[in-house]
Amino acid sequence: MRISDTARVGLGRRRGSAYTGRRLIKPSPTRSFDVLCTSFDRVVEPVPPNMVFFYERHLDTEALADALAKALAYFPVYAGRIHVARGAMRIRCRGQGVSFAVASSEHTLEEAIRANAQDRGHWLLDSINVVSAHRGRFPLLTIRVTHLADGATALGCGFHHSVGDFRSFMLLMHAWAATASGKPAAQALIVEDRPAYLDEHLPPDGAKGSGLRALRFSEMSRLAVYAVKDARKKRTVRVYFSNDEIRRMRNEYGPDTPLTANDVVCAHFTEALMLSDPTIARRALVIAVNVRNRCGLEPTLLGNLVTLLQLDVPRGEPAATIAKRIRNSVDHFNDEHLDIRSNLKMAAAVGGRWGITRCAPVSLDVTTFSSGITNWSNEGLYHVTFEGTAPTHVASVMNYLLPGTGILVEGAEGRGLLFVMSLPPGIADAMASPTMRDHLHRFRRNGDDIPPLYRDL
Repeated sequence: MRISDTARVGLGRRRGSAYTGRRLIKPSPTRSFDVLCTSFDRVVEPVPPNMVFFYERHLDTEALADALAKALAYFPVYAGRIHVARGAMRIRCRGQGVSFAVASSEHTLEEAIRANAQDRGHWLLDSINVVSAHRGRFPLLTIRVTHLADGATALGCGFHHSVGDFRSFMLLMHAWAATASGKPAAQALIVEDRPAYLDEHLPPDGAKGSGLRALRFSEMSRLAVYAVKDARKKRTVRVYFSNDEIRRMRNEYGPDTPLTANDVVCAHFTEALMLSDPTIARRALVIAVNVRNRCGLEPTLLGNLVTLLQLDVPRGEPAATIAKRIRNSVDHFNDEHLDIRSNLKMAAAVGGRWGITRCAPVSLDVTTFSSGITNWSNEGLYHVTFEGTAPTHVASVMNYLLPGTGILVEGAEGRGLLFVMSLPPGIADAMASPTMRDHLHRFRRNGDDIPPLYRDL
């Protein structure tokens, strides 16, 4: 196993915890190759997702490091560095390593979970430096192990989106858990020329055009002003729906239409969001769709294999209708909404480092905000087990520029669904009001199975 010497550079105290060590974990064994990125990889590059796994035990740091080194041998792209030359972006894989930090905290497990729920949980992870990463000077994966005061452990993870989507990240996490328990890890499909591979394997687009557009410079200016003046004012709203609530929603919204939990929860929250802001006549609902199975691609293919389902939601549309429209669009996705080839061509045509930053969903209106929802459920979050212990709770850490970014994850122990969205402060207050909470939970009943952590959500 190749693990670099502990690098005690930049160690110190952050709010909530103190570093005790940081090093690079390198894959064992190492192999050298390059991965040519697609234009869409560059579009999503500025958005580094972060999440924290909470465990009710003190995890052995060295055992975690050993297992991660072995898992990275199956996923060496995460240990690479970005290299940009002649307009092409590659991930140069030479076993450079991922950041692995260890910290201690005086907070308990419950305090750490609640700090994250109140947008104060950034001390639980080391976020990716996107600018430095683009220049090849920063790792594409960061791991932060925080030992908490009551013997629990928080495992904070951040990954660079150029490597892949959330499915890609979870493939790595399951491999890490497998190697930690002495089991063989599943092999990922890593292709070195992503554009050529997709061109050969993707079916024809069913959409009439690209789901992306280039923002006008006036729109870019407005976003820049927002980033400076208002971005930090966003607040995160969290709503938990038990399995019992979801079952009643499905029965109410689609008695004659088979609806999924994702369909009804997205529709239910969208209806409430429209009610919370009477100044908006319509808002775009944008749902990320994993296209691996839909396009006949391997489930273990590493990369950004997602596109966006974009629906226009007018004021007054009931949740039942929204849910049925979502389901109909998903059922006919390949025929009406599949736009990956068009998106790749559009992003490539914009071109250049700064040109790529202008790419956005066609539905984006910078004068308001869209509801962008990513579903992280059904990816086995609560199966990432270390030392025989499954996570007690798994949470995203919201650090996205624009409001309206929503994530759907399983609740504690995999029970129910937790919906998380960052919103402007005024709308966040409206969504948190007792009247709106009663509306959101109108399908909740006494006696529903609700984990203690979510009884006030």
